[in-house]
Amino acid sequence: MGKKLRTVLTYLLLAFCLTGCSVASEKEVVKYAEEKYGEATLLRTEEQGDEEITCYFKDKEYGFEYSVSSYMNDIIIDGASFGSAENKGSNFDIQYYNYINDAIESDIASIEQKYNVDISISDGTYIYYFAKVSYKSKDTTNVALVTKEVSDLYTTLDTRHYWKDLDVEAYDMDGSYLGAYHYEQGKWMTPEDENDLFYIEHIKNLNAEAVYLRKEQHLFTETGVNINDVVTVLGDPEVTVDSTVTYYIFSVDKEEYYMCDFMVMNDIGGFEWYTNYKE
Repeated sequence: MGKKLRTVLTYLLLAFCLTGCSVASEKEVVKYAEEKYGEATLLRTEEQGDEEITCYFKDKEYGFEYSVSSYMNDIIIDGASFGSAENKGSNFDIQYYNYINDAIESDIASIEQKYNVDISISDGTYIYYFAKVSYKSKDTTNVALVTKEVSDLYTTLDTRHYWKDLDVEAYDMDGSYLGAYHYEQGKWMTPEDENDLFYIEHIKNLNAEAVYLRKEQHLFTETGVNINDVVTVLGDPEVTVDSTVTYYIFSVDKEEYYMCDFMVMNDIGGFEWYTNYKE
């Protein structure tokens, strides 16, 4: 880090710490909790000196309890300490997830028996998905139906749409990934569908009004990109001059553009998916 930039950061951090480096008040924690998690009743508040405050709540809709804490974290840059900053943490996610799992336990067991599958839930350290459906037989033709039934159990209770990014994953009897039923999209998606969605979402990042039209396969040489400008993405096949690449075609104001499934260096030294669209 350059000396000038380090100096600027130091002043900014010092200014920040002088103006707001303390734990939140009870009123501030309550406001944060209700804005982020929904209406709740404050049960009690515990304080540990000036270093931490924890408020305990009861969710008004479902009645489960959770906590929200405000605490101080040290700021370390290049091995040097610049005081501390306030952070917030909560166990709301796992408490809400556990509540739903307890409520639908018998329904999950019924689906397992009905379709001859095993259904496992997230381990609780971080909620990556609603559940995983694993087939016990080779017949997976009903996978869209089964995963939707499981997803509906969760989403029926999630009236605040808190878990909109989660899905129900499915695997065949050999452990191969089949796809997932996505809550936000409201449909079953194969791995190819999910891959397409990834690029469609990046297109929306270019312009929220963009309309996805179709995808096409073309030779890399048709892009006109210098192979030396291509960035290798970890986990993706290496792009060569002999590669076939995918064009995701979209329109903005009735004009067609494309985004390709490989990355290149941009003008400021960063990486971006190659596209001919410039806002």
